[in-house]
Amino acid sequence: MNRDELIDIYDEQMNLLGTAPRSQAHREGLWHMTFHCWIVSRPDKIWLQRRGEHVETHPNKLDISSAGHLLTGERPKDGIREIKEELGLDVDFDKLTKLFTGKKITERPGYINHEFTATYLLETHKKLSELILNPEEVSGVYEICIDDLINLFNRKVNKVYGSGLVLGDDGTFSLQSGAFGICDFTPHSAEYYLKILNTAKRYLENSKAA
Repeated sequence: MNRDELIDIYDEQMNLLGTAPRSQAHREGLWHMTFHCWIVSRPDKIWLQRRGEHVETHPNKLDISSAGHLLTGERPKDGIREIKEELGLDVDFDKLTKLFTGKKITERPGYINHEFTATYLLETHKKLSELILNPEEVSGVYEICIDDLINLFNRKVNKVYGSGLVLGDDGTFSLQSGAFGICDFTPHSAEYYLKILNTAKRYLENSKAA
C-alpha cells in the first residue's frame, strides 16, 4: 500500500482545511482522521491485531483489531475497507456500534501525530481460523479474554494468555498461543485500553441480557 497517500487535514475543532500527504501530516503535526474498530466475539473475547513487521510505528505490537487512516474524501463509514484489507473480512458498516470520536497525540523526534479517532465496536461470529490476513499489514491476530485484559491494565496481573493466527518464518499463518505483558501492546494509555475494554464488556453483557 502507498504509505504517502493524500489525506484530509483539519483544524483542532475538526473543521476541514484541505489535503496533504500523510508524511507531511506526521512531520508537521497536522490534524487528520483515522478509523478504529475493536472486534469482539462471544462470550467474552476481544481481538487484538499484531501489527506488521514493517509498519511505520510499533511493529509486532498488539493493537486495535483493525485501524487505519481515512483518505481524502473518505468518511468514517469508508474505514471498513481497513477490515477487508487487513483481516479479509467483508463487513456491513451498519453492523458497527459507534463508541466515540477521540483525539490522539503522539510525538517523538521527526514524528508528530495529531489524529481524530472515529472508534467503533463490531461483534463477529467468525473464528480466527477463517481470517485471510494480509502479511503486509499484520503479523497476526490474537483472541484474549476481556476480563484478563482489564486485570492486566489495572496491574492486577503481569501476563495474559491468548490464542491467535500468527505469521511464521515461512510466510504462512498458523494458530498459536502466547503470553503477553503490557510491554507487548502498542503504547496507548492504560486509561484508553480500560475505556475500550469496559465498554466492550458492557456491550456483550447487555446484548446477552437483551
